[in-house]
Amino acid sequence: MSLAFMTHRGTVRGENQDALCLAGEIRSGDMASPETKKTGSYPLLFAVIDGMGGCEGGAHAARILVEALAEGVNGKIFGADLDPEADELALRNLLQAAALHMKAAALEVPDLAQMGATVAGILLRERSAVVFNCGDCRVYRFSGAEAERLTHEHSLVQEMFDRGEIDEDGMRTHPGKNIVTSAVSPDAAIGFEFYTRPLSRCEGDSYFICSDGVWEAMNSRTLSQWLARPLPDAASGLFAALIESGCRDNVSFIWIDAE
Repeated sequence: MSLAFMTHRGTVRGENQDALCLAGEIRSGDMASPETKKTGSYPLLFAVIDGMGGCEGGAHAARILVEALAEGVNGKIFGADLDPEADELALRNLLQAAALHMKAAALEVPDLAQMGATVAGILLRERSAVVFNCGDCRVYRFSGAEAERLTHEHSLVQEMFDRGEIDEDGMRTHPGKNIVTSAVSPDAAIGFEFYTRPLSRCEGDSYFICSDGVWEAMNSRTLSQWLARPLPDAASGLFAALIESGCRDNVSFIWIDAE
C-alpha cells in the first residue's frame, strides 16, 4: 500500500493547526512538500485532524487528538478479527479520551477552554474498512471515475445540503461553511456527534482524507482529475494547485493507494 501525505498552513493562516495520523506515526507543522511511503500490516488507521483555527489552542487540541489516535494504534486497541461494531466503539472511545484530556488541560489553563478539533479518517482491514468523522474533515473513495464522498459532516452547510437548500459547490462557498455542529473539545467530554460508515473494499479503490481547507479550495471534479493520476508526482501537483488557488485555510491530506 502506498501513501502520499501533506500538511501545510496554506497561504493565509499564520499557523498550521492540522495534524496527520499515519497508522502509529504523527505528522504536524508545515511540510515543505508531500511525502510518500509504503505501509502494511492490517489493521491500519489514517486520519486528518484539524484544530479549530478560530479558537485559541487549536494546534494543542489537534495534538491531543492525534496522539490519542496514534496511541490507540500502538496499543493495539483494534483487534485482529473483523468486527465493525468493535472498531466503531474503539474509535469513539479514542475520541472520548481525547475530549477528556482537553477538558483536563482547559481546567489547568482556562485560555484553552475554547479549543477543539475536527477529524476524519479510515480504519483499513484487508477486505473492509470503517470510515469515520466528527466535524467537517472528509474521506473520499476513488474507483477510477470520480471521487465519492464517504463522510457526513457535522456542519451548518451539511444540514443545508441535506435539506436541499444548497449543492456541493454551495457547501464550498457558503458564508457559514466554517460553522461546525460537533467537534472533539472540552465540552465533548460529555458527548459528541460521531459518524461512522463500514464498507467493503474493492480492488483498485483508493482513498483520500482531507481537512476542510482542501475541499473548500477544490471542487470534487477537479479533485477527481488529480486522483486519477499516479503517485507520487500527482501529490506534489495537487499541493501546488491548492497553494495556487489561494487556499485560505490549512491544507492537509492523506492519499491512500491500495494498489
